[in-house]
Amino acid sequence: MSVRVAAVQFGLGEHDYREAIERAEGLVKAAAVQGAKMVCFPEHWLLEYREHGHLAIEQLSKAARDSRIIVITGANYMPNAIPTSSELRVRCLVIDEDGRRLGQQDKVHLYQSERKVAAPGAQFDVFQSAYGKIGILMCYDCMFPEAARTLALKGADMLFVPSRIAYAALDPWVLYLRTRAMENRIPIIAPNVFRPPRYVGGTIIVDLIPRGDVVLPKIVVSAGSGEKVIVADVDVERARELRRERFLDRHPTAYFGH
Repeated sequence: MSVRVAAVQFGLGEHDYREAIERAEGLVKAAAVQGAKMVCFPEHWLLEYREHGHLAIEQLSKAARDSRIIVITGANYMPNAIPTSSELRVRCLVIDEDGRRLGQQDKVHLYQSERKVAAPGAQFDVFQSAYGKIGILMCYDCMFPEAARTLALKGADMLFVPSRIAYAALDPWVLYLRTRAMENRIPIIAPNVFRPPRYVGGTIIVDLIPRGDVVLPKIVVSAGSGEKVIVADVDVERARELRRERFLDRHPTAYFGH
């Protein structure tokens, strides 16, 4: 079973919130027009408009409902509880085709300045959708192999990795993504932000391509530069079988003892 997925490469805050959210809504619609069943935004694309975070969720929920598409909102600073909490999390929500919230994932591994303003998440969760189980890693989370492995062991069929990666770190980022896809036998959808010269895009979608007894983590589509949405069909059933075969060879007692 293949699922058409989409990743939004979003241009960062050069104008105002109203224009930004209208562009975001348009990109959700564009993904749906191209047949995507789910679409993911990058990390901190609302950073310049963080006071509008919950309004953005409401508007993206409407966009999901109008276009009948699952929206993974990307990672943004959000209050841990509404309306009274002052504690922030770096949070990504999953919104289904009816505009309802399937769940939320908080970033576990906070990066540098994030630690000064937010609290880390406590666990990695998997969210059931009509097209398979969704796992979410936010940018720095992907640098830790046990994070992706945890989600794969919990049954995730695909990983969404909303990121905010600068030009200097693009090559290591791509290496991490391809490695996580290969070692866990799982497709990865990784949107990035765009505002040159620091952020030059490079959004990718990685799927698994068997070559005899070898499995290759292939970048099936890349955004290059500019604000845009990219789509690809990822074979979640094939990945599920490859993952089952590989995980049968694991020996957890050798890692952790009896």
